Amino acid sequence: MDRAQLADFLRTRREALQPEDVGLPRGPRRRTGGLRREEVAALCGMSADYYSRIEQQRGPNPSEQMLAAIARGLHLTLEERDHLLRLAGYTWFTDPAARRLYPEIDHPMHGRAFTARLRETYTREGKGSRAAAIVDALLAASPEFAQVWRAHDISVPHSDLKRIQHPQVGVLELNCHTLVDPDQSQVLLVFTAVPGTESYEKLRLLSIIGDSRIDA
Repeated sequence: MDRAQLADFLRTRREALQPEDVGLPRGPRRRTGGLRREEVAALCGMSADYYSRIEQQRGPNPSEQMLAAIARGLHLTLEERDHLLRLAGYTWFTDPAARRLYPEIDHPMHGRAFTARLRETYTREGKGSRAAAIVDALLAASPEFAQVWRAHDISVPHSDLKRIQHPQVGVLELNCHTLVDPDQSQVLLVFTAVPGTESYEKLRLLSIIGDSRIDA
């Protein structure tokens, strides 16, 4: 777990999110932009003290459930959520819960794509980097990763259609639009479903029920 990077990532996302983005009033006494820690904690369904300790690089390691709550509260994109999990020490090749985010049939495709991205970072940053440490750890822990890594795939076919395995409504087929700001080195992912499709109706249902549980 990289406490410093995790804390910094959460702080930047909190400060970038405005009260109006989450339905909160700005109020006349708010002097700075962004959300307060206690506001984020309320959105995530946790105590302000617990969330503050994460941003202050102290306290226990947050569980995947707590990280998922933080990702929802901060309105993180899927890639930002995945990055959050990796900073906290949870990976795709070694964590079953993380792999359940995608349908099992898509695991090989995602494995090749993630490995290609990791190889790009490893090549750019070199030995002694955090990317190199992740590679070494995965080579030791995951035969699947070792096999993909040895293939040296650097050009993995990209598809704008993403399949997400939601725990309550099942598989969602979503179009992923990538907006890039090269000057700021930022990427925004926008997910949409084709109107009239089953995935479109599922998204509409989720927008109504939020995090409420759906039983079969």
